[in-house]
Amino acid sequence: MSPADTSTMHAAVVGDDLRIGLQTVARPACGPGTIRVAVDACGLCGSDLHFHQAKSWAAGLIPGHEITGRIDAIGDGPPPLVEERGLRVGQRVVVEPLESCGRCEFCRAGRDSICPTLALAGVSRAGGFAESIVLPAIRIHPVADDLDPAVAALAEPLAVALHGLARGGFSPEDRVLVLGGGPIGVLTAYAARRAGARDVVVRARYPHQQELVRQVAGAEARTADVEVERDGLGSAFDLVVETVGGASETLVEAARAARPGGRVAILGLFDPSPPLVPLDALVKELTFHWSNCYCRHVERTDVPETSDFSEAARLLDEDRERLARLVTHRVPLDAIGEAFETAGDKRRGVGKLCVVRSER
Repeated sequence: MSPADTSTMHAAVVGDDLRIGLQTVARPACGPGTIRVAVDACGLCGSDLHFHQAKSWAAGLIPGHEITGRIDAIGDGPPPLVEERGLRVGQRVVVEPLESCGRCEFCRAGRDSICPTLALAGVSRAGGFAESIVLPAIRIHPVADDLDPAVAALAEPLAVALHGLARGGFSPEDRVLVLGGGPIGVLTAYAARRAGARDVVVRARYPHQQELVRQVAGAEARTADVEVERDGLGSAFDLVVETVGGASETLVEAARAARPGGRVAILGLFDPSPPLVPLDALVKELTFHWSNCYCRHVERTDVPETSDFSEAARLLDEDRERLARLVTHRVPLDAIGEAFETAGDKRRGVGKLCVVRSER
């Protein structure tokens, strides 16, 4: 089966029992201003695991939002943007998995991720655990043709990390504490170090995470089972970046670790009512910044090259060997159940697991 000669494809679909499995579905067609990408790889995110374990996905959904592949079709009547950027069939690209209105005050300001009509591929519309995906042309970003697809798929989580640092008001010479040693935590530490942070410490629970922190970010790793005060960290961090979410007490820890007047950037997906000690935040006058996905940075928001996502793609190309160390597991699409089982088992030493195109 190939994109050029069939109207169907294989995809990992959430069934009526809310379990995920491989199905044959219609291959999406391009409309005006859209591009279809033949998916080569799609990273399995911590949020995918969260939705999978909680069975909170909608039946019929194709998950997956860390997507890379090659353009295999361009819709009729493409906007000038396609020609301006030289997008062409066969080109390797990464996919920014957002679909927003483009007209509201937030989209006009480049803050697409808080558009009231936002749809996120793999969460509220069809995603990348499939052989093809279609999105607006503005969401397609070229990358080097020789970039390993599993490494290219890191563009999405790296863009999340870059946006989180920006939301937290990062500046060079900051002392940064990252809570969580998963891929987002490691990539946040990497981005902070590369941007000139004075000191970066990562609280990582598992030994394999601590090793990835050192190899990928070149940052100091600390275990997560020791309280901040007892670990000698004190309350000296200019910026604390939370990447764990769930039912963790990381907001309590963040407030304790931040210096007076410090900032906390929150990237983790929390369960309802996460623990927090408001007095710790009040007496220090801390500022909390919630961070969702990524954004653009200039007045002309129709230019993708001025976004968190395009910056992530650039860094992946420049520092591909270092960032490739984060990809520890690759599982074919036709073994999607195994992918979720492996990623959810902390004993297997998973950094980033990537679902790759099945060879058939």
